[in-house]
Amino acid sequence: MPELCERLPTVVGVDISHLVDQCIHAECVRGLSRRSVAELRHHLGSFAAFVVEHSVASLDGITPLLIKDFLLDANPAGSASVGKAMVWTLRKFGAFLALRQLLPDNPAKGIGHPKARPREKLPEYLKAGRLRVLMESAALTHSLQDLTVLALLSTTGARPVEIARLRLKDVFVEQQFIFFHVKGGWYKRTPISEAMAETLRDYLLEDAPPGPALFTNNWGRPIDRSWIERLVRTAGMEVGIRRLTPRILRHTFATYLADRHGTPVTRALLGHCQRSHSTEVYMHLIPSKFRVLMNRHPYQTTWRKGRSC
Repeated sequence: MPELCERLPTVVGVDISHLVDQCIHAECVRGLSRRSVAELRHHLGSFAAFVVEHSVASLDGITPLLIKDFLLDANPAGSASVGKAMVWTLRKFGAFLALRQLLPDNPAKGIGHPKARPREKLPEYLKAGRLRVLMESAALTHSLQDLTVLALLSTTGARPVEIARLRLKDVFVEQQFIFFHVKGGWYKRTPISEAMAETLRDYLLEDAPPGPALFTNNWGRPIDRSWIERLVRTAGMEVGIRRLTPRILRHTFATYLADRHGTPVTRALLGHCQRSHSTEVYMHLIPSKFRVLMNRHPYQTTWRKGRSC
C-alpha cells in the first residue's frame, strides 16, 4: 500500500510529522488493513496540525490534557464512532512514542472510548415462521448457489462481504466449519450445522465453480456485496417481505442465538471482540417468551373489584 505510506506534508513543530510518518510506516509493515491505515493517517494528520497550532515546543507537551482538548476540538458533534476511531489512533501513536522511548508512557492510554447512545429501538429480525417460508421458497424457485448463500446468511450470521470472500479451501464440510475472512483482517473459524453442511455438500458436488472462489456470478467472477443484497431483496419480495436485507438476516441469527445461549456464545459466533458492546443489542427477549416468563412470576394473583382471583 505505497500510496498510504508516503510522507505526510512537512509541518512546523517538534518534528511530529516525521514521527507520524514512522508510526504509519510501522503499521503498514505490521500488516494493518488498508482502511485502518487510511484512518490512522487521517486522524494523525489532524493531530499533527493541532499540535503545531498550539505551539507545542517538545514531545513532553503531548499530555492527556492536550489529547482531550484535541478530541473535543476535532469531534464537536460528539459522534461515538468518530470518537472511538480518534482514541484508537492516538493510542497507537502514544504507544509508538513510548516504544521508541521518546515519552516515558503512552499519554493516551488512560483515555476511554466515548459511549454510544443507547438504541431507540431493537434491531429488526424475522420470526421463525417467516424465515422458514423464505428458505422453503428459495429451495423451490432459486438455484442451489442462491439457496446456499441465503442459508449461510441465516445460519452463521455472516456479513455479505465475508460470504463474497469465501474460497473453496475455506470450507470444511466433513468437519463442519468454515473460515470467514472477517473485519480486522483475521480469519474466524465458524461452526456450521449438519443441515448447513449437507447443503454445502450438495452445492460442492453439483454446482460449485471450477475456480478458487466458492460463489461466482453469471460471468464466472466472484460475487460481491451488491450481488448478495439483490439476491436477499428478491427472495424476500417473493414471499411478501418488503426491504429484506442481509443485516436483517444477521440480526435474526443473533437474536435467536442470544435468546438461547447468551452473550459469550453470541459474541464468539458473530466475531465481536471481548470488549465490544455490540452484542448487547441482541440481548432482548423474543416477544413469544414474554407470557411464559410472566406466568413464572411468583406473584400471579390478580384482583378484580376488591376480591382476589
